[in-house]
Amino acid sequence: MRDMHGSSDEFSGSCLKEELLKERLLRPARDIRSILRWGYPKFSTIRFVADYFQLSPEERHILTRVIMPPDRVISRVNKKIACTAIKDRKLLLDGYNVLLSVDNLIKEGPMWFCDDGYIRDTRYYFSRAKQAEDIGEALAAVLEFLSENGPESVIFLFDAQISRSGELAGLTRHKLKEYKISGEAKTSKTADFELKTKGGNPENNIIVATSDGIIIDSVKEVLDIPACLMEKIGIEPIRLY
Repeated sequence: MRDMHGSSDEFSGSCLKEELLKERLLRPARDIRSILRWGYPKFSTIRFVADYFQLSPEERHILTRVIMPPDRVISRVNKKIACTAIKDRKLLLDGYNVLLSVDNLIKEGPMWFCDDGYIRDTRYYFSRAKQAEDIGEALAAVLEFLSENGPESVIFLFDAQISRSGELAGLTRHKLKEYKISGEAKTSKTADFELKTKGGNPENNIIVATSDGIIIDSVKEVLDIPACLMEKIGIEPIRLY
């Protein structure tokens, strides 16, 4: 995926920027983790340390996405399943969460390995609607991964409040048939609630694909599709340690 877009000069420049950003955030990240071990609140701790180091809004956002309190780390890591463990299992995808992260990966955006073991992108300055305008390539990458790993069924769930969600659900349904994957794609005005309730009921025996921490905290098993794709093509995430 890294060679799909842009020149080698652009790629080198992107890598340099990521390395400089990582170097700038390493010490604040260590300080925040040290304070969190004493039980202090996450967000006020990040704000305190970020103020001290005079970090930008983007840098603060990255730290908020990457760093987790120790108790959350253990719980979330234990829910993460192997990429190949979805065979003959029911899978529920957090549609925009997964596709936008994969889109960021394809477009060579920074992908961060977070303290709870999940891969996240840190785009925050565009709306979801704007980001979702052209994610056909991301959808193809996800469907290829699913076709290779053989889940029993797949449901893509998209937030109905984001513009053109119905069109994306329709495209996804068409592509599921094209890839011969048993499944469905639909929109919901309460997408997060459905993900949490369906994935949190042990009787459903459903795996949820997402990197949304609030959803992860409520469900039983979680698949990190961006991490699976990165492992497949040999791309390492940025690690703040």
